[in-house]
Amino acid sequence: MSFWNNVFSRSAATPLQAAVSEAREQRSAGVVESVSTESNDTRLLSILGLATGPVLSVPVTQQSVMGIAAAYACVNNISQDVAGLPCQLFRSTDAGRERVSGHPADNLLNLQASGLQSSFHFRQSMTALTLLRGNAYAQIVRGPRQRPVQLLFKHPDETTPYKSGGRLWYRFNGDPKMYADYDVLHLKGLSLDGMMGVSVIHYFRETFGKGLANSRAHANFYQNGAKPSGALEMDKTLSDAAANRLSASFAAKYSGVDNAGKPLLLEEGLKYKAISLTPEDAEFISTHKLTRADIASIFRMPPHKIGDLERSTNNNIEQQSLDYVGDTLLPILLAQEQEYRLKLLLPSEVTDTYWRHNVSAQLRADATARANYLQKLVQAGILTINEARALEERNRIDGGDRALVQVNQMPLDKMDETLAARNAKPANTPPPAPEND
Repeated sequence: MSFWNNVFSRSAATPLQAAVSEAREQRSAGVVESVSTESNDTRLLSILGLATGPVLSVPVTQQSVMGIAAAYACVNNISQDVAGLPCQLFRSTDAGRERVSGHPADNLLNLQASGLQSSFHFRQSMTALTLLRGNAYAQIVRGPRQRPVQLLFKHPDETTPYKSGGRLWYRFNGDPKMYADYDVLHLKGLSLDGMMGVSVIHYFRETFGKGLANSRAHANFYQNGAKPSGALEMDKTLSDAAANRLSASFAAKYSGVDNAGKPLLLEEGLKYKAISLTPEDAEFISTHKLTRADIASIFRMPPHKIGDLERSTNNNIEQQSLDYVGDTLLPILLAQEQEYRLKLLLPSEVTDTYWRHNVSAQLRADATARANYLQKLVQAGILTINEARALEERNRIDGGDRALVQVNQMPLDKMDETLAARNAKPANTPPPAPEND
């Protein structure tokens, strides 16, 4: 009998034994061991009592982390910005590319994902869980001709991936069916094995724990009337019971924000001596700033996007906003576009059809910047006037489909003719008359 069998035979079934037995049953049924590095590792560590407890006496969970202002701002801003970008379908042609309309998946990503979620909230939830947990899942419900008709959001705690036959399979709580990878959208964050994303909460427990402990310390500080602790002095010695009663009575009457500033009533020679301690001395403020900067760096978030304007100016905010789109949003968007292409398009469509997020929508909030952006694109011949008007959701105009260049706003297809006419010499021009002496 093996060591583990000896251990299990000495006592009733334990959670660890049940987990191992379940894994054995799955393997005997032909399903390979789960590859959910984020969820299963956490469950196993929890069973063994390792590395999942609170940090600085503060529990670190998905819910508690979102109670940190900086973490909430990072996750909320990025997920909202991603969900708010139009996700458009294009087809490559010999002439360049053309917009594809009427595809079933186009409505799922831009209008309504399912009967329970709009496309905005679906994509926001998927992005938020990718940022926090490293993995986000959605079941693809298909209709006639294998076209997707719904995207059902699935929480990571209710999803278990498996590896079998060189591909991933998924099982959802309450559903006995195993779903192949092409029937499940699986958005991943940073991955160390190429199959599963890593959990930011799991890897940065100490950082988030410090932030939560810092918030609790601030709350306790102001709960005590924004006053540091003090000492009660008297000439005679009190018994332990009397001292405890005196301390509790004093704290109940004078501590707390509502009791701040009340006059002290001291009897029988009792004296109060305050201990001078400021928030700066306790490094509350510096610790708060450091934690906020750490969290912003984890999510690659510019400080001004989470309300930290201490080192921001009008000049560097503009550059930071550009860096935010290029360094923070684009990698997330690219990963999602590739997943949509692989899972929401038919094999016959994948070769020449693809998804692209319209990042220019990020400029809508700044009318001046957007006007300058569109003007330069039109003047350079990159967009026609009607294409620019379409981005602003305005109607087409006559003659607006011709590309223009900056030289007198000349039509691009007439530029060569005009230049040739200017450079050509007249055919039957008589030579100039000689000058008289």
